[in-house]
Amino acid sequence: MFYLVRHGQTIWNTEARFQGQFDSPLTDLGRDQATRIGKALAGEIGLRAEPIRAYVSPLGRTRATAELIGRSLAMDIVEEPNLMEVHFGDWEGLTREDILSRFGSDQSIRPIDWQFQAPGGETLDVVLARVGAWYAKAESPAVIITHGVISRLVRGLHAGLGHEEMLALPVSQDGYFRLDGGHIEFVPAP
Repeated sequence: MFYLVRHGQTIWNTEARFQGQFDSPLTDLGRDQATRIGKALAGEIGLRAEPIRAYVSPLGRTRATAELIGRSLAMDIVEEPNLMEVHFGDWEGLTREDILSRFGSDQSIRPIDWQFQAPGGETLDVVLARVGAWYAKAESPAVIITHGVISRLVRGLHAGLGHEEMLALPVSQDGYFRLDGGHIEFVPAP
């Protein structure tokens, strides 16, 4: 059983910036989301003789989310670089308007599809390969704290979905996904 969490809302989420592997701090709402998720996970997982393993992307927003969840749930943190968000290259930290003004109106700024690649960034094939390498050796039960695109890929691998199906999966910062036996269930945090 895996419990998959996207980091809490960040300042750059509210500004519609491409975060990628850059970072911005959690907002008050993001800290509240992580705290509520921690309480919900503690309620579901319950008391354990030993802390539950938590695979956490090493980026600041996921580590901050893990710290807040850890106030309610004892976790053994394993930093996992393969869970870092897609590298958006030259677009990291920028809004769509910034990209158009800096790189020209010929930039293909569209919703992420499987062919997407920002200049100097990763392709989704490369990202899926690194996430798949981690997933193949991941041990359960575990909490996974990661990012929006990576959350879609992990769930897609778990359920055996195709590329486009993975990218169509919803993401949320207000709960967690329970992954068990090929099934995926969203659990909202009260």
